[in-house]
Amino acid sequence: MEVPLYIVIGRSEDCDLHVPDPSVSGRHARLSWRGERILIEDLGSANGTWVDGRKVRRAEVRPGTEVTLGNASFSWSHPGLKTFMRRGARGDTMVGVRIPGRRFICGSCGARGIMPEGFTKGQLECGTCSVELQVGKRDRTRPVLGALAAVVALAGVVVVGAWASQQESAHDSLRRAAERLGLAAETEHPRPAASPQERSIRARIAPRIDAAIDPSNPETRNEAVRIVADAEGPFRVEQVARLWSHVRGRWRYVNDPRGGEFFASASQTIENGYAGDCDDFAIVLAAMIEAIGGESRIVMVDGGQGGHAYAEACIRDEPSEVARRLSTHYRENWDQYLGEQRLTNIHFRSSPDCSVWINLDWNARVPGGPYGDEFWAVSIDAAGHTETLAPSSLPEGDTVVPNASAAP
Repeated sequence: MEVPLYIVIGRSEDCDLHVPDPSVSGRHARLSWRGERILIEDLGSANGTWVDGRKVRRAEVRPGTEVTLGNASFSWSHPGLKTFMRRGARGDTMVGVRIPGRRFICGSCGARGIMPEGFTKGQLECGTCSVELQVGKRDRTRPVLGALAAVVALAGVVVVGAWASQQESAHDSLRRAAERLGLAAETEHPRPAASPQERSIRARIAPRIDAAIDPSNPETRNEAVRIVADAEGPFRVEQVARLWSHVRGRWRYVNDPRGGEFFASASQTIENGYAGDCDDFAIVLAAMIEAIGGESRIVMVDGGQGGHAYAEACIRDEPSEVARRLSTHYRENWDQYLGEQRLTNIHFRSSPDCSVWINLDWNARVPGGPYGDEFWAVSIDAAGHTETLAPSSLPEGDTVVPNASAAP
């Protein structure tokens, strides 16, 4: 089953469609295709989403329907909607753009790819949406569209390149211009992006998350060591439990600045006395896990409550053993902030090189607490590499019940 393409609209610059109106919430609404109609969903906005003058939480609309976000009229001709609108018009498979460096853009879903060695023209299959694409010559049925797409793309490259060249060296200009176009060099990552969401996060979010995870910062390292000192020894799940309980028990939720996404470094969050939003909570946990020799990653998701972030830690033990040890830890350790914690199961993902990526979502009461419903999920590791994950609503989000009778 093909995963639909979602567009998140809001005042935050991190949204897929940025609407800088003060009446629009940071993450205001989401659009997704449902057959020939578009589902619009309000994401708990302060001023509401309106369709034909009626306030709605969810509504199916046709392109062109009158939609208002807060006090801002929604424009169906917004350039940022181009790829999304083409997704619904599945007959449009034109690849009108050849990008220098052997790259191409799929006109159906907007995915970017690299052409095979020696390939100059002919048919390719888009690895994201699987449509047949014509490269190196115009689609005779859509000559104007192909020419226009090429002009727009080339103009974008020239404008961004000119802007960057005025502020940076020639080398950095090219690199940063590519990042702003979503064309960061594939060699910087271990694998091509596997979803539109991963491509977006790789270009816009991953570098900032990578910079915020600072395990070598003395404040981050010293704090982590102090917390886990009573569970001395090689990295293990009991140390993760101590870090999680310490941070979660002291956490105070504070919103980001208006109009943009802010990622505090782990050391800043510690200095602030453990205050921030969900991504700050995830970053400080991930950094402290890395600071004591563990392996962590940040998972960015979109779900029923909108955008969210949480950390996962890699535990290279059998899931049943991880569950047993966590259960024993919480039976024997009363948390002064969270009280008595009773573990009945753990929730985790698995990967070829890690048997248990345990969930460290701040909404849970213990490490391995339940995941929320997710439409898509993308991980960012401490080196800034990204990976598209199976959403937690799919079987990949496993649970294991610990054996209460096993010896501690």
